[in-house]
Amino acid sequence: MSIRSDIKYALRLLAKKPSFSALTVFVMATGLGLSVYLFSFMNTMLFKPLPFEDGEHLIEITTSTNGQRNFGDFNIHDFAEVEAQLSGASEFSAYRRAVVNIAGRDGARRYESADARANLFELTRTAPLLGRTFTADEDKVGAQNVVVLGYDIWQNHFGADQEILSRSVDINGQPYRIIGVMPEGYYYPRRAQLWRPLRDNPQQVSREQNAQVTGLALRKPGVTIEQLDNELTLIMQRLEQRYPKTNSGLSAYALTMHQSTADGGMSVVYVMHTAAILILVLASVNVGNLLLSRAVERSQETAIRVALGAPTGRLLSQLLWESLLICGLGGLIGLLLVGWGLEITQTVTNQFFTDRPPFWWDFGIDAYTLKVFFAFLVGTIFVTGFLPAWRNINGDFNAVLRDGTRGALGKSAGKLNKALVIGEVFLSITILIVAAVMISGSYKATYADYGVNTQDKLVGQITLPEEQYQTDEQRRQFVQTLKAQLDAQSGFSSNMITSALPGFGDKRPAVAVAGQEYGQQGLASYPRANQVAVVPGALQHIEAKLLEGRFFNDSDNSEDKRTVIVTDSFVQQYMNTEQPIGQRVQFINEDGSKGPWFTIVGVVKHIVQTMPNRDKATRTPSFYVPFAQSPRAAVYISVQLQSDTQSAKAALTRVVNQIDSQLPVFNIATLDDRLTQRVAPLRFVGGVFVLFGLASLLLAASGIYGVMANTISQRTQEIGVKRALGASESRITLEFLLSGTTQLLLGAVPGLAIGLTLGYAMSVPIGVEFFDVAVTAVVLTGVLSLVVLLATYLPTQRALSNEPAYALHNN
Repeated sequence: MSIRSDIKYALRLLAKKPSFSALTVFVMATGLGLSVYLFSFMNTMLFKPLPFEDGEHLIEITTSTNGQRNFGDFNIHDFAEVEAQLSGASEFSAYRRAVVNIAGRDGARRYESADARANLFELTRTAPLLGRTFTADEDKVGAQNVVVLGYDIWQNHFGADQEILSRSVDINGQPYRIIGVMPEGYYYPRRAQLWRPLRDNPQQVSREQNAQVTGLALRKPGVTIEQLDNELTLIMQRLEQRYPKTNSGLSAYALTMHQSTADGGMSVVYVMHTAAILILVLASVNVGNLLLSRAVERSQETAIRVALGAPTGRLLSQLLWESLLICGLGGLIGLLLVGWGLEITQTVTNQFFTDRPPFWWDFGIDAYTLKVFFAFLVGTIFVTGFLPAWRNINGDFNAVLRDGTRGALGKSAGKLNKALVIGEVFLSITILIVAAVMISGSYKATYADYGVNTQDKLVGQITLPEEQYQTDEQRRQFVQTLKAQLDAQSGFSSNMITSALPGFGDKRPAVAVAGQEYGQQGLASYPRANQVAVVPGALQHIEAKLLEGRFFNDSDNSEDKRTVIVTDSFVQQYMNTEQPIGQRVQFINEDGSKGPWFTIVGVVKHIVQTMPNRDKATRTPSFYVPFAQSPRAAVYISVQLQSDTQSAKAALTRVVNQIDSQLPVFNIATLDDRLTQRVAPLRFVGGVFVLFGLASLLLAASGIYGVMANTISQRTQEIGVKRALGASESRITLEFLLSGTTQLLLGAVPGLAIGLTLGYAMSVPIGVEFFDVAVTAVVLTGVLSLVVLLATYLPTQRALSNEPAYALHNN
């Protein structure tokens, strides 16, 4: 009965001041909703166990060169050594990502494939929906071609044919017998939609052939990623001593498949978690302050009831229910907002990829989200309700009564109010700096200068199957025919064929410059640069700026010509000369052997050949070679748009089909759209941080104003006494402004220190210069200073607008 009475009492108090109640619920919903959303978002992308038995123990094992992670590319012989010596993992497997073309009645279609060891499916504890998976014998060279299909291919390409196991399918022009179909939603690893046996093994491939795979394993229970990394480092060090030419500077590391998608940006992830906690603390401080101001208003009432012998538990219950109702309602609204936000996130993140997002990106309210929500909610109730209530009923009620008779602000309440303002300033400036750095990184990546003209370019991608285009001469002939067909099309002009578009990576071989000495550490001694193969006229198509020398012409379109064009960043970083034209460079193969010398015939302005935020930090140089001299299986086409996009897409597909009807053109879009899609994840996170920044600024402004207004309101009688004794309004205003400035500095200085530290940790991987971080911090400090001074000045002027007699009489 008493609990029901306490609830009714709390509801009556909240109903008396609806604006106060609405504000506290809004603050609670904002802080709790944003923080839980970000934790759930990060967990789904990077930490949630894969949806398999033992999914939390599945890891990838891959390599790094001179400390830079490769996210793949493990020599199969090195991986065999790791498999034999790594004690912290078990059930090893390996795979190689591939893009395959499947023939159909309406032409060929392109799918992502995984060429994998036979035990891949055992590693994920997943049985096929139909048929079976590979056997050990089918994993050997010379065995019959077999394939396991994904559920989507079975449904869409084969119409869910129940007799699928009796059929074959042409993959890259070769017949494969279909032996199984995997369950719906199975895309392991990453986005694979069909699986073929990986027929590379150390007994059949020499070390010099450098067959590359990505390693897979199950981490043993109780073994951490850090322990595996330490083991791998020792193993790779021993291999480096045995094979200095091929393994110099080469190491290995373990990571979850989630972490590989972060692409070296885990520091940003941890800062984002910190920001989520800080905004929850900021919201909690605001709600606690609002409830504390209510408690202070009722302090006399509470003191009288304590003096009359009211039970402590009953008083605590009455004071606590107000917080429970506010936090409960705010938490419910916040949880609804989290669900809505995650639903939008699922839709938005599906647009990040031309195919489909990673299969574990299933955003929604799950067990982890609810666990975090209730943990945050209980903690918030404790901070905003229990502590203020406990403080209120366990204070010196005699002092409270004396303070109340004077109508002045008590010493303890005054210290607490100052601490609240300092805390608000500290938290808000830290969050705002972090948010501003992420927003700045997103903006710079979105509007980056790639060094070329990316407008009005329609691009498409082709992958030449190794089974059909086995030799360099076949690839060379295909590209020459394609270039001739494109040039003959009346709707196309200024065509480009290249192995990588601006903004997209390519090979990064080691390179030596003639006349320069390099150390004895093998590959680790040489610098690396992007190597892009282009047909003559490609650099003119994207309007690359020629600084010295010439562009490629038809005379360079020869296998033995050996000419290159380099970026000015290559000259600045790797060459000790002001006359690069005529100088020679040499590519170093992964086995340590040296290739022929190439002559530099041109220098162009730096072109971004990777994510613009990463290039900002490293400014990785590039060199361009004629396609005839370095044929590739990956081919990008770009044509200048002269008609509507749909007509141009159809014409581009038609040109390729005239050469090879079983060769699909995929990812057809404008170059600007492809680049926008590439930075879309960073833009999305930047947008989330816009909300964080706005919310923290709003919470900080309202919280600081509320504390200062409450403080000055409780000092109204003190102001009246000072004015009655002759103090001028300007002097009183100055006194309060100085007090506010002191609190500002006490919060801003540590806030700047922590904010700059977190901002710097984020700035490197997202390509923001520390100078920008520092300028941002100064500007935000100025904004917060204005907020604090206004929050002090306005209530002071309102208190001074009353006559001294009125102030003395009403307190």
